[in-house]
Parts: sequence; structure tokens; C-alpha cells
Amino acid sequence: MCASGANELSDTGNTTNSSVPSPEVDSDDRDSAIGDNQSSYTVSATSSVYKFKYENGRRYHAYSEGKYPIPNDEVEADRLDLQHQAFRLTLDGRLYSAPIPKDVQNVLDVGCGTGIWTIEFADEHPSATVIGTDLSPIQPTSVPPNCSFLIDDLDQNWIFHSPFDYIHSRALVAAVKDWGRFFEQAYTNLKPGGYLECQEPAFPIHCMDTSLTIDQSPILRWSQLFIDAAAVTGLDATAPNDFASKLRAAGFVDIRTKNYKWPVGTWGMGKKMKLLGYFANEDFKDWLPSAALGLFTRVLKWSREEVEVFLSECRRERREQRGRHFYANVLFWVARKPEDAELANPSIGQEFVRTEVDLKADDAVQGSSNQEDPSTQSGAQGPSNEAGSEQHSKPSPSILVVPTADLSMQSPLQKPVIDASPSFARTASSESQKPSLSTEEMLNPALTAVIQDKNLCLGAIQSGLVSATTAGAVGLEAEDVAGEVSALATRDDKDAT
Repeated sequence: MCASGANELSDTGNTTNSSVPSPEVDSDDRDSAIGDNQSSYTVSATSSVYKFKYENGRRYHAYSEGKYPIPNDEVEADRLDLQHQAFRLTLDGRLYSAPIPKDVQNVLDVGCGTGIWTIEFADEHPSATVIGTDLSPIQPTSVPPNCSFLIDDLDQNWIFHSPFDYIHSRALVAAVKDWGRFFEQAYTNLKPGGYLECQEPAFPIHCMDTSLTIDQSPILRWSQLFIDAAAVTGLDATAPNDFASKLRAAGFVDIRTKNYKWPVGTWGMGKKMKLLGYFANEDFKDWLPSAALGLFTRVLKWSREEVEVFLSECRRERREQRGRHFYANVLFWVARKPEDAELANPSIGQEFVRTEVDLKADDAVQGSSNQEDPSTQSGAQGPSNEAGSEQHSKPSPSILVVPTADLSMQSPLQKPVIDASPSFARTASSESQKPSLSTEEMLNPALTAVIQDKNLCLGAIQSGLVSATTAGAVGLEAEDVAGEVSALATRDDKDAT
């Protein structure tokens, strides 16, 4: 959750103040856990970085104020932690795809957000010293002894005294304005043979029905508006789709990317894709306002009310247009800094490998009014907009049950009309594979995250994605969960009557 830097570099490489005031820096307040690996821009915990800015009911970072358009409040922190489970689920429970050794030593997590990846990596790799950097001081204070956090700006010069074996970044599409420089700095701060991995969702959002246009779909329109508004601020929301040339220009070799498709909703084929789609849908619901409020009001000059009305249209489309199967491309890019001996032969490692992971819709739910995600209201069914899809009147599959209105997003009943038009026009070849596991074993970290949130737990049980028995095994009494689900279903039946 790092943002772009606000300071400019002088000809000598030193920083000079721009219009954004520099926060206080305590040069004597160095954490012994960090050692020499401390950036010169590390901000003291007693500084002005805690003087958050508030806008349109959301909280934003103070350090390099205004550069990262996404909030840093509790709503956004919860979304990031939920999204983390989607990333782990994508990799079958793993945190990374780069072929790094288990006893990796020095690791940097750029734009660490809530620090959940940093902490879990440190737990899983006790041999490593793991540093997470971010603009916002929203990470927990109780962390593993080999884990530390720095308040830092990724757009400034990275000044670390020791190079890293592995550098990780994730979901920085709304933070990095100059990916070329980002890759150059990562290259400079890696040991020879070290790996960089970028896990990035990319715009635009897609629909399985390729004939759907932005004039017909509020969600597709929201996606294009985000791209357009971001471009005005210097952000390229489509950049993660093609990092190859920039990585190669920075000096990296063995460049690999794997494109995973995240279904928004539980319409995907197979239990894993349904659970992934469930996470992605919950993520998407909170991402809509987080992504739009800052950019749309600052750049497009919309009022908060206009943004909220437009977002209600997007939610309505997700709730009613069940045949519109949206998905997002999430690319895992891995690249290696060549060993010193390889530098003499520029042709080594220049082959670029791109892999696409297929996404298929579950025909049993395609175009039907059954549960596609936990926010579906009982009986809600819109016309199918996919070619060849039909309205089905047969009962839902047994793994799907009638959802609860308690988990729905509330939207106005009337359809507001506003002018929402734009106001301006990457697996490594040696990646290890996990042995065959049961779905619930493979997805245990993600399932655990579901159970930790009672509402998510109930929604996942109702969707048939998690059994009440599994819920009991990881934290809740099965009978209590089943009882609550039954009570909710009974209440909803009464409401419907």
C-alpha cells in the first residue's frame, strides 16, 4: 500500500523538498531488529505520519500526502487482509511463486500494506530477515523477531546497506507511476542471482461475454473511468499486463509471468474457483468505493453523492445481472538478477515465458438466479447477457442454497440517472509443485480467514464452499454455525413472505 513519492531528486542525487512537507525523522531511533537495513527515509513512529488526512468519509495517508489515492482506514485494511487470502488461494496456499530457497536470508516487501504477507513470510522463513515498507503506519506492533516495518516512499531512492535475496511487491497498480525506475531500483538492491516477484491485478476488468460494452455495463464503465482518471495522475492501471520489456531493460533475466483469472462471484468451475470467486467478490465490493472516491472526486470532479449513486449502479449490476460473468487478470511476474559471470553474455536468460490459466464458467449456475455470491438476494434474477445463456427455472445445484439478505449490499430501489462519462477521454520454470491435497487442506489458510469473520463464514457455508463441520474444526462450533445459518434462512423466509 505504498504510494508514489513526492520529493524531487537534485542533480547530485540528494532529495530536495517539494510542495509536500517532509515528516520528522528521528535519526537515533533505529530498531536493532533492522540492523543496517534501514532506509534513510525511515520515519520515526513519533512523526507526523500519524496525522492522517480525511476526505469523503475515508482516511488517507499523511506522508507524501495525496500521492496514493486509496484510503488506509480499517475498511481498506480489512479488504487487503481478505485479498491476501485470495492471493494465497491462487497459489494453493503458498505466499510466492519465485524459486527461492527455504533458507532465504534477506527479504524486502515493498508496499506491504497491513503487513500480513511480511509477517506470514517471516513466520514461515525463520532464517530470513524480512522488512516491509509502506507509506502508512498501519502494521501491527506485535510481529515475529525477524520482521520489521519501515515508513518509506517507494518512489524515493532505495537506500539499504545490504542487498536482498528476494524482493516482493503486490497490488501496487495504483501506487507506482514509473515501473521502469521501480524495476531499476529493485535490480540495484538485489544480490546477483536474487529474485523479484510482482503480484499484480491489472485493469481493465473483463466479462466472459465479450460483446458487453461500457455503455451497457456500469462495472465496465467504472473500470474505464478508473483507467482514465489514474492516467491523469500519471498512473498506468494497465501496466501489469506487460512488464517484460521494462524488466529486461532493467537488466533482469529468466522473466516469467503467469496470468491467473479471478472470477468475481462463485460462477467459476470447481470448488477452488468458487471459493476464489467468493473472496474476489467480497474484495471487489469494498474496492469499488476505495478506488473511486479519491480519483473520481479529485480528477473527474464528481461530487461524493454522484460517486455513490454510480457505485450503487455497479452493485445493482452484480446483484441482478447474473449472466454477466466478470473477472480480473492477476499476473504473477518473476525475474532474476543475473550472476556476475552471466553478465558477460547478454543472451543468457533472455527467453520470456508467459502462461495463461484458463477460467471456465460453471454451466449449472450460468445465467441462473441461484447463488453466485453471498450478496445475492433471494429471488433476484436479471436477464442473461451472455451469448447462448438461458434463464433456468430448475432448482439450484445442491451445493448452493438460498442466500441471506443480511449479507447483501444495500442500494437504492430507483435507478438514478447521472452523467458518468469520462471527463477526458506474470511461474518460474523451477517452481515447486504441491502434492495432491484435498480441497479443504489446500485452502486451509483461506478457510481459516473465512472462519475468523463470522459473516464471511455464514456466507461461505450458505454457498456450499465451506461445511459447518470444517468451520467447527478451525474455530467455530459447527452446531452454532449451522444454527445461525438456519436462523438466518428462517428469518429471510419470513421477510420474503
